[in-house]
Amino acid sequence: MSGQPGLDYRFDTRVAVQYDALRGHPAEVSAEIGRSIAAQMGKGARVLELGVGTGRIALPVAAAGCEVYGVDLSAHMLAALSGRLREQGIEGVHLAQGDITALPFREGVFDGAMAVHVLHLVADWAGVLAQVSRLVRPGGTLVLGRDWVDPESFAGMVRNFFRKTVVEVGTEMLPPGATAAAPPSGGAAIVQTLLSLGARPAGEGELVGAEWRSELTPRQVLDGIRSRDDAESWVLPDEVLTETMRRLDAFAEAQWPDLDAPQPVTRRFLLGVFRFGG
Repeated sequence: MSGQPGLDYRFDTRVAVQYDALRGHPAEVSAEIGRSIAAQMGKGARVLELGVGTGRIALPVAAAGCEVYGVDLSAHMLAALSGRLREQGIEGVHLAQGDITALPFREGVFDGAMAVHVLHLVADWAGVLAQVSRLVRPGGTLVLGRDWVDPESFAGMVRNFFRKTVVEVGTEMLPPGATAAAPPSGGAAIVQTLLSLGARPAGEGELVGAEWRSELTPRQVLDGIRSRDDAESWVLPDEVLTETMRRLDAFAEAQWPDLDAPQPVTRRFLLGVFRFGG
């Protein structure tokens, strides 16, 4: 995976080991996600995954009947996935280490492609989508997946306050005369780019690939962000994270007196599905 200029996305051994625990799905949810994506691609489809990581999406999609070709820049993430494939005797997942801004495949070789929580890490995400539009055959499918947390839940409130505070703190700490970096690519910009490339949405809005409920405590969410085990805090400078957490801790303590009390959280895995012309 490639990062925005000036940011350091190090998907190193520590992250590779903990990634599934932090971002993984319950086994039954993972299987449901795999079936949902495979249903959009078609049985036996050759599917390219951008940023395959440790295989949390590739494995269930392959189990549901697709042939997955995963690309990732991180040797550590790919090593973790390769070990899993060997240990479990899993077939149908093929790996290549490389930058998704320079994909080494022939045009029209894939029936579909998928990207989950990766385009925001790439400066030239529009260029990546342009490549995908050529690598996927006419009539093929692109699935953009994302994890959704109920914004009305405590976890959603913490996440929203965290994001807002990071922007505030980062802006406050800019040197005199400097300007804030442009935000990562948003959903609307991605849709507009895909439309310009000849892709069309399949249906109205995102599809729910899976929905489930889990229990978390406010302290668990806070500690995940603080320890940099949370994907959104990996890249923050120390001084920005320290000040952000000071404000976030104060916010959480004011909202929930018992930070160790479990609370239910509704979660979903959402699919944005697009078909390329043809």
